[in-house]
Formats: sequence, C-alpha cells, structure tokens
Amino acid sequence: MPLSTREFNIMFKLLSYPNKTFSRAQLMDEFWDVDSDASLRSVDVYITRLRDKTSVCTGFEIKTIRGIGYKAVLK
Repeated sequence: MPLSTREFNIMFKLLSYPNKTFSRAQLMDEFWDVDSDASLRSVDVYITRLRDKTSVCTGFEIKTIRGIGYKAVLK
C-alpha cells in the first residue's frame, strides 16, 4: 500500500535513527506547518496508519514509548 508524503517522511525519520525515540512534538515540528491546526494526537493517527500499511514487514517495528513518543526497532 503506498505511503503519503508525510507518512513516508515520518517512516524515513524513524528508520534513519533506529532505537532513537522521537516525541510527538519533535515529529510535529518537523512534518507539520507551524500554523497547522493539527494536535499532537495527529501524530498518533499517522503512526497507526504506518503500522497498518507496514504490518507485513518483518524487518522493523514501530514501538510506542509511553509518555514519550515513538521509535523504530530493527529486528
């Protein structure tokens, strides 16, 4: 399933720094416009979409770090 530009950019960021945790705010700052009305929860929606679209991939997993953010873990 194809990724949107924002989905691709988030995935690229996470996979470029495996095991590094990125907060929702860090991801918002990088991939949303400053004047965007989106909330931090928008990141959660994109992460859910990425997990759905990459569920057949066995080389990595996107982990939630409770209270902090997200990271990609290579397997």
